[in-house]
Amino acid sequence: MTKQLYSIYESEIIPDAAQPNHKTGEFSAKYRKIRNLALMRWPNSRPCHLANQWLFHMSTKTNAKDSCKTVASELTHLIRYCYVKNISINDFNDTHFNKLTEDLSNEVTLTPTGARPKRNRNRIRQIQHTTLNFLYWISENMSGLNDFPIVGPGNSGANIIIELKINPHNGRQYLDHPDLVPTEDEVYDKAPIDEHTIQKLQDEIFRRHDWEELPPGATLKYKHNPDLYVATNLYIYERRMFIIRMMKLMGMRPEELYDLDLKDNLHVLEKKEILVPTKKRGIPAPIRHFKVNAPSARQFDAYLDARKSYIDFLHSRGIKCVHPEKILIGAYGSRIKKESITKEFDRICEDAGLTSIRVCLSMFRHRFVTREVRIRLELRFAKHPELKNGWTAGLRDEVCREVIELTGHADPASLHHYFHSEYTAVTSDATYSSMLKLKDEIDAANETITALEHKAKIGKIDCSVEITSLKSTVASLQSLLSRLGAA
Repeated sequence: MTKQLYSIYESEIIPDAAQPNHKTGEFSAKYRKIRNLALMRWPNSRPCHLANQWLFHMSTKTNAKDSCKTVASELTHLIRYCYVKNISINDFNDTHFNKLTEDLSNEVTLTPTGARPKRNRNRIRQIQHTTLNFLYWISENMSGLNDFPIVGPGNSGANIIIELKINPHNGRQYLDHPDLVPTEDEVYDKAPIDEHTIQKLQDEIFRRHDWEELPPGATLKYKHNPDLYVATNLYIYERRMFIIRMMKLMGMRPEELYDLDLKDNLHVLEKKEILVPTKKRGIPAPIRHFKVNAPSARQFDAYLDARKSYIDFLHSRGIKCVHPEKILIGAYGSRIKKESITKEFDRICEDAGLTSIRVCLSMFRHRFVTREVRIRLELRFAKHPELKNGWTAGLRDEVCREVIELTGHADPASLHHYFHSEYTAVTSDATYSSMLKLKDEIDAANETITALEHKAKIGKIDCSVEITSLKSTVASLQSLLSRLGAA
């Protein structure tokens, strides 16, 4: 496993300035509190001072932990490249930039179904941008290090020639370079997760939970302490299913799910409302109020009951829960990190055989946005059929403004792609909406089947009649869906 080259410090107080006292002739220090500070080191564990100065600069510009961590992670590739090639950061040039890009593009990861690229083009391009931004910052702020800048425009004599451009959407300056890899197709990059994939994920979660059918090596802890193993296995099953259900329900960012306030959401069943912190919108995170129906509220409440039962069980065994105020807890009451959610999801995808296609948590968000846009389009088409003849900026902006109230996006323009994609689909295919409704019915039936199978397993209850009936319903719906697709 590749050694991590950065550390994240969640709350640090550091000297920021010194103010002279003219009476005493002494100086009094001023301090600054940085919520998330990223620091970098070389593979030999020595601090990388240039990188740390830039990361300090970046940390003071944002309070978002994930932003600092992402930048540090992306910068890791440059630091490791320079160390392996035994070159100074100041000597990094176009040839090295091309070689770094080639290495990133050629790296693969092994899966049960074979090797696949470790990262897609969008990820590689982001790493390239971070590399250029860091080197450009050095060139602009530490010009005394080199006779010529590392990165600069054509007339600067820089090692790497870039072009300064302005993003027309936000007015921000960015660096362009001819060797930046092309982005993935936008439709592919924002593809929603489909029901078949969700079902495979839930099937894999159930398979992992069915400990009686697991191989002997996976149940060693059971032999040591059967009751603790069964209780932990049951809670982890509930937690994994809860994550899938909440991502489907609200299309949250993973960090929003992780930071759901337990105290604010103890009465979802009565209020039919979930309070969600909106990330990437400043500190403290603005709260959005998400209305839910009775079945979704019951699912939320059922998870809270399972969570409380597990914590009570741990306490009865003298095991302390490290963070009982967190809505998600780890096995045996340990702390669970936000990145652990993503890593666990990746492992479930791999074990479910979902390695030949791209599957990530953000695809639940794309699914949610797509469906919310479609619902609003259909409501407007029902009242004003003439809107199907051609979209207008007013229609687009109105729909997108409504949806961002649910998603927490800052700018309605972020959803324009979803609007245009759904508008085209709804107006060009008469069966599109009917097929989506059928998929929703199939999804709901499969959810019930999974719940009944779990109930039968845990409670030793015979639910075979209900399960068989539901599976027959699913088969009929699938047949109807196939006929619509062939029409």
